[in-house]
Amino acid sequence: HTLSTHARQQTLAGQLESRSTGEQVNELEHRVSSNEDDITDLARRVKVLEKENTDLKAWVEDAENRSRRSNLRFIGIPRGPRVITSLVKRISPPVIERCHRTAVKDNSRAKGPRPILVKLHYFQDKMKIMKLSREKKEPPQYKGARVYIYPDFSAGLIQRRRGFDAVKKKLRDRDIKYALIFPCTLRVVRAGKTLFLRTPDEAETFFGELSSIDSSIDSDMTA
Repeated sequence: HTLSTHARQQTLAGQLESRSTGEQVNELEHRVSSNEDDITDLARRVKVLEKENTDLKAWVEDAENRSRRSNLRFIGIPRGPRVITSLVKRISPPVIERCHRTAVKDNSRAKGPRPILVKLHYFQDKMKIMKLSREKKEPPQYKGARVYIYPDFSAGLIQRRRGFDAVKKKLRDRDIKYALIFPCTLRVVRAGKTLFLRTPDEAETFFGELSSIDSSIDSDMTA
């Protein structure tokens, strides 16, 4: 009788332990499922925040570049506004709102005068000066030294535009007309057609296809 009672007790204990283990497993499965749902929800929220952050950065950069719309950078000038006015005397004297040198970076090792940042009152004056700066016969000079004039863009946009530098050099070497238009699109004129390439990869692909076509034509001519 004692052995029978002991056996029943062991069986009952085993059943209770098995039930307890099953309940623990069920609870763990529920927690895992709940955590997976939370992770999925967090991942969705992160994607939304990343998109909002990207859109916000693009909006801020666009606003910054629009605020610089009438700005120019003059490089190679040791003095200020009067020199700038004399440089562009071939057009009507521009109305200058502000004129100052760019800030010095602590780690800068550049020699010579710092660039001069000029904010013009009229956008048309900026375009006239840019056109003047591209003249090959009479480029802007100061005391015999060439003065370089560039649009003033945000750091982010400058970096994006530099991505086209390699393909621009290839286009120049092939004497193909191009222009990098605002904000960051490469316009290429080829065989009477105008193409707009919006990324450096797209531009490199175009140039690669162009090189293949030209190589094929050269092979046919020499065959």
